[in-house]
Amino acid sequence: MSNQHFTWVEISKSALKHNIQQYKKVLSKSTQIMAVVKSNAYGHGMVETAKLAIKYGAKWLATVNLDEALELRQAGIKSPVLVLSYYQLDKKLIKQAIQQNISLVVYSVEQLKFLNQVSLELKKSAQVHLKIDTGTTRLGILVDHGLDFIKQAFKFKNLKIQGLFSHFAASEENQQFTQQQLDKFKNLIQQIEKLNLDISLKHFSCSAAALVKTESNFDLMRLGIGMYGLWPSELTQKIVQKKYPNFNLKPALSLCTRIIQIKTVPKGTRIGYGCTYKTAKSIQVAILPIGYWEGFDRHLSNKNRVIIKDKFCQVLGRVCMNLIMVDVTGIKNLKAGERAILIGRQGDKRITADDWAKKIGTINYEVVTRINPNLPRIYV
Repeated sequence: MSNQHFTWVEISKSALKHNIQQYKKVLSKSTQIMAVVKSNAYGHGMVETAKLAIKYGAKWLATVNLDEALELRQAGIKSPVLVLSYYQLDKKLIKQAIQQNISLVVYSVEQLKFLNQVSLELKKSAQVHLKIDTGTTRLGILVDHGLDFIKQAFKFKNLKIQGLFSHFAASEENQQFTQQQLDKFKNLIQQIEKLNLDISLKHFSCSAAALVKTESNFDLMRLGIGMYGLWPSELTQKIVQKKYPNFNLKPALSLCTRIIQIKTVPKGTRIGYGCTYKTAKSIQVAILPIGYWEGFDRHLSNKNRVIIKDKFCQVLGRVCMNLIMVDVTGIKNLKAGERAILIGRQGDKRITADDWAKKIGTINYEVVTRINPNLPRIYV
């Protein structure tokens, strides 16, 4: 494809659509998808990804904070949005949230009181989802105090208690602990129902749990990493492919750049900061305008590859802030401007976010979310 950028991120619309539809086939008709577009949609570009997710069948969107939710509204997105984690108790901001029908997470009495007061002034109810901590020990009211908190929340007459949710700690790897969390949540729901307290939306499952622990798919399913075509873990992938043989995901993101210089260097040439690579023979080196500022992790120094003209090319020397050097010896008719694939596919060659993650000792989530948000996202 032709564009004017040296380095850019390509997002496949068809892959996003495919991944959402794969989940829709597995979910029951009573479970809606909440597309998690927080943190720049895991590196995929928040606003455009949110629009595509709704187009392809998601009914809700989820952001990490209120700033992100307001950005979606400013972009003209009218779908239901839930702030999953945090926001300031600032009257001006909360008024905007209520006026723009943004649903807010609540996990403290202070939040309940503040939202109730602003709602009273606006004469419009704040929509809230109560967060219960069933074992992840992050945000949320401890499940043992859950019923008391919920009863308290219903006393605030200006609030619409719209949802109740929790989050799994280890749905990818610890089925026993996952079941314990789920049992605690279900028990709390039973207690609420006995008191005739109406909360219309319960949600717990994430990309992994939706497939591995299907009984956690209540009214909403929060689709994060799976929407982007990445597996939450290798174990999840094995379990799911055994359970649903036809289920598959397509990575939506490719990271691309262009060669800016090519040079031939003699045997014994040192390459890069610290002189960590020394050529064993005369080679051809291409310089690429990408480094750790753009999201190409420094731990990939001397051990990663890129794809140029359907061939793997080794990274030579240390990753710089904005440049890397690669071995392009033997590739014919190569010129500056030629495209290089850092994550993605070309011909029969492929490099994945998981490949990077294994080399730097992290997870695919971190690889894609750390791609610099300033890089242009191009939707193809």
